[in-house]
Amino acid sequence: MKPGSSSRWSFRCTQAIRVLLLSAILLCIHWQHDRFMRRQQQLANWSDVVPVIQETLPGAESVEEINSTAPATVLDADGNALGSVVRTSPMSNHILGFSGPTDVLLVFDEQGILVATRVISSRDTQEHVQQMVQDPRFLKSLSGRSRAELLDLSNVDAVSGATLTSLAVLESVRFRLAMADPSVPGETPRGSLKFPDPPRLEDVKLLYPDAARVKQSIGNPVEWQVLDAADQSLGNLLRASPVADNNIGFQGPTDLLIAVDDAGLVTGIALGESYDNEPYVGYVREDAYFRRSFNGRSPEALAALDAGTVEGVSGATMTSQAAARSLQLTAQAFVDEQRTPGREPRTHSTRHPASQAFEFSTLFTLRNLSTIGIIFSGVVLGLTHLRSLRWLRILFQCVLIGWLGFVNGDMVSQALLLGWVQSGIPWQRAFGLTILTAAAFVIPITTGRNVYCSHLCPHGAVQQLVRRRIPWQVKLPATVQRWLNRLPTLIIAWVVAIGLLHLSFSAVDIEPFDAWLWNIAGMATVSVAIIGLIASCFIPMAYCRFGCPTGALLNYVSHSSGKTLNRRDLIVATLLIACVIVFCWP
Repeated sequence: MKPGSSSRWSFRCTQAIRVLLLSAILLCIHWQHDRFMRRQQQLANWSDVVPVIQETLPGAESVEEINSTAPATVLDADGNALGSVVRTSPMSNHILGFSGPTDVLLVFDEQGILVATRVISSRDTQEHVQQMVQDPRFLKSLSGRSRAELLDLSNVDAVSGATLTSLAVLESVRFRLAMADPSVPGETPRGSLKFPDPPRLEDVKLLYPDAARVKQSIGNPVEWQVLDAADQSLGNLLRASPVADNNIGFQGPTDLLIAVDDAGLVTGIALGESYDNEPYVGYVREDAYFRRSFNGRSPEALAALDAGTVEGVSGATMTSQAAARSLQLTAQAFVDEQRTPGREPRTHSTRHPASQAFEFSTLFTLRNLSTIGIIFSGVVLGLTHLRSLRWLRILFQCVLIGWLGFVNGDMVSQALLLGWVQSGIPWQRAFGLTILTAAAFVIPITTGRNVYCSHLCPHGAVQQLVRRRIPWQVKLPATVQRWLNRLPTLIIAWVVAIGLLHLSFSAVDIEPFDAWLWNIAGMATVSVAIIGLIASCFIPMAYCRFGCPTGALLNYVSHSSGKTLNRRDLIVATLLIACVIVFCWP
């Protein structure tokens, strides 16, 4: 054996053990999330709401379920029926308010009349939920109605200031009761509570300037006919509402109109009424390139669209991608109705040439290509002698900050990693970011160099540029440094706890990277970014050294963790044991 080969083999084994330890922790989080989601989809547990039922039906002792959709029967101590109850969760969890679904309990008397409505829990914004619950009329206005009457709630006013949350509750109630009543055709009534009126004529005129009125087509809830002043047909519209009512942009849904010609191809789209942030909606309305990019496609092609791969509108990414998602949902609903037995399909190609190369061409958008190009340049710079060229390094840092940071906003973070570990990697919707994350981990594992932190992180690049720029530098005592060095590890342990226990804490708030998306960033992430950068002016690379859990994770799999097993590996192994205990806990 050649000299040094034994030590190299020992180091490779050490690296393999570290990768296996991390992989095992990630698998525990993923499996725990799968189990959590399965439990959420199971039948609701009534034991936790019996005390709530007793407020209305004092003699209630237990709840008996017949099946997953029918109302459950409320029984007294002798087994006599006192009434029935229905819970909107989990069947209505897909119906979102401002930021999430709400679980509502409906209590009926023996005659099937609603006597009480209670909010059990909510993943919506708490301020909006509280405002809705405290409204003296909203929930009480539902009482005294039969189940059949509750299927039509168009005459119930939403709560001012909590419009989306209260409308989502009404829609959840209506959807859940429709599922419980086999006499109702389909899954839920067709009308929209969020956009109850016909499409606005001003929006229709953007697509058909001579339009005088619109009327809904019989048999297809998303199709409308456009008529002129002489009642002659000008063409057809596909309307996103109600099928896309729960497709949220930045802060709410947007109605969307799609003009379709006689050949069944899209000729234009227009945004209608919206609950989203109006400046963002306005940006999308004014972006002709985005609106025209769907022209010439068939409904089948739009139905196959992956909205995450659509190039968004600058400054309104979430709103524009939500609009693309609404296009897909609307087209899918239209196609499904057209395929219903007894309906005559339109005479058009099932796949328009504009969508032929969709599966691959949409991966290589400007955003993805620019991110991949910056990754390649950063890796070359970080692994070759070129990194010694100061002018080239500074030039690349400026590109990194300006384009990858402010324009693309592509950075590896704990929130990103946790979401991907739990739910999977959306590589088609985030191809460039997937490549960036892969490079961040693969390169330190294979070469021992943490190239991401040194050459691919915009936040790190800013700290490098401000390092030692002012004369007042602070030298921390060794004891303080030792304690601060432990902070990233503690943050990683906290993120693992969030993932395993599904704690109601946003991992975004513990890192500064979301602050680069300045138009949607929250105060917590902005505060972390500002404090970290100010500290870096006085203490070189302060955030990278003492606050970044992602950097600590990447350093762990690089050579900086040492060539033999040490205390860091003991900490990771202890964390893995804790994960296994939590996962195995009944």
